Amino acid sequence: MTSDEQIIQCWNQFIHFLNQHLDPDEIEAWGSKLQLIRFQPDNVIIGGVNQFFCNWMRDRHQQLLRTKIYDFFSPLQINPEFQLVIQVGKEAATKVPAPKISQSTEHFNDGLNPQFRFEEFINGSNSEMSYAASMAVGENIKSNKYNPLFICGDVGLGKTHLVQAIGLRARELDPSIKIRYANSREFTNEVINGIRFGKIQAVRNKYRYVDLLIIDDIQFLENKESTQEEFFHTFNELIQNKKQIILTADRYPREMQKLQERLVNRFNSGMVARIYAPDFETRVAIIRTKVEKMKIPLNEEIINYIANAVKSNVRDLEGILVHIEASWSLLGQEISLDMTKRVLKDVLNLENNPQTIASIIQLVGDKFGVSVEDIMSNRREKEISKTRQLAMYVTREITGQTYPVIGKNFGGKNHTTVLQACKKMKELLEADPEIKQTITAILRQLS
Repeated sequence: MTSDEQIIQCWNQFIHFLNQHLDPDEIEAWGSKLQLIRFQPDNVIIGGVNQFFCNWMRDRHQQLLRTKIYDFFSPLQINPEFQLVIQVGKEAATKVPAPKISQSTEHFNDGLNPQFRFEEFINGSNSEMSYAASMAVGENIKSNKYNPLFICGDVGLGKTHLVQAIGLRARELDPSIKIRYANSREFTNEVINGIRFGKIQAVRNKYRYVDLLIIDDIQFLENKESTQEEFFHTFNELIQNKKQIILTADRYPREMQKLQERLVNRFNSGMVARIYAPDFETRVAIIRTKVEKMKIPLNEEIINYIANAVKSNVRDLEGILVHIEASWSLLGQEISLDMTKRVLKDVLNLENNPQTIASIIQLVGDKFGVSVEDIMSNRREKEISKTRQLAMYVTREITGQTYPVIGKNFGGKNHTTVLQACKKMKELLEADPEIKQTITAILRQLS
């Protein structure tokens, strides 16, 4: 084994340890982006995602990092008095890859993160179908109706959490089950190296002789013809042998235009479920759960403010809470609404003047040539009714306000009217590409 290969193996072991012992919030915030920049027996340089988190690691985990680096790199004769340098991540001086913390390697088990259990997932109306299908598959890997299970949705909504939870539940029910979790980029690299070094059969054995195969971010197979060919045969063999396949992507199979048609057809042959951005109530539930776990003293006003400000990405919510906790515990700052606004502005570049419901109604009305008075009225002409429903949906997405509050601002409409409008618009988003494009453009303009 070469020196570089030894370094990679020791680093993988170190990353795996962090994966097992850090909270999911910290894994998301900085652990998954940690780099090994240089290793020498007397000097180890690791890189953080930014200066804030470099300081965070020094203040909170310096001793842990130092102790465990020494433990895992001891086969390389590391000096017990080695210097540990933590800096903003830069390109490594040597060709030492730094795998993401959620990725599996040949050295460890099945690639599953024990933190991603079903019990830790906050299920809301945005994820009901995906959650129910995942539970059904996790409870019965060897005989269920959903094979393959394909879960899609934007970045940071919980796809990886759900599919890993399936694996964890399956392993809990049957410890002998063979599971393989990997990101599609990892699969692609292994196929390339297998072809290059004449070891493609070993790659096939790794991914085909399993009871459950989970591939994350399958969209990255687009434009990779050789990898698509290999995955096509892997998919077929597993299905023929009645083995379970679970895939995730950032969009529906049919929207992957540079994927082979035969793969798209196979992805669509099972259950396809989407995770949407969480609604206001779900975001509040997520924040409350995280706050309780992190033991941060946030009041309801601050929780609601964060939930209103951060709408599309659960990871952003977690990152905000980590920043607030750091400002409170490390800098001794009192957690107030003003402090929270500063954190949001610094971290996500959010302004303190969010769109009002009135401005949203005006913009949507202008877009479709319908007056504000008509939108606020009870008139039921098709164009007016459709514009009103669209404005209600956009208001819900942008402000996160409750259905009764939105109804009140639309001329005193009943909350069930708003609920039905939002439901209908979600259905149209799936069925009508033109409506989807229009709504996306409006949301982008207002965000």
